[in-house]
Amino acid sequence: METLFAKLCEYLQMKEDISFAEFSAYYRQVLAEFMANFKSYDRDTMIKAAAISTVVAANAIDRGKQKDVNAKKFKKYAEKLSFWAESIALRLEREYGLSKSDVDREIDKLLADV
Repeated sequence: METLFAKLCEYLQMKEDISFAEFSAYYRQVLAEFMANFKSYDRDTMIKAAAISTVVAANAIDRGKQKDVNAKKFKKYAEKLSFWAESIALRLEREYGLSKSDVDREIDKLLADV
């Protein structure tokens, strides 16, 4: 998770968009990580996972609005990552009593220096 979060921070500091191929590769790494380890995440790891899924989903939504050959794929990425963001938020609520606004504040704190 640390590597994925560090990569997200790197992407957030970039001025230009990454290529579709790089976006797609990062997306696949994120999904593989979530599917393999989601059940073992502690609170802090889930906050990082929430940040990743929320930011990447938002980016995919924006890119899906563009009229190009990858728009449909970006929309699918956005759907899947939005699902993960909701699942993570639900688990944070159930296990730690964090509301959606609490999770958003935690994400803001985590990304404040980026």
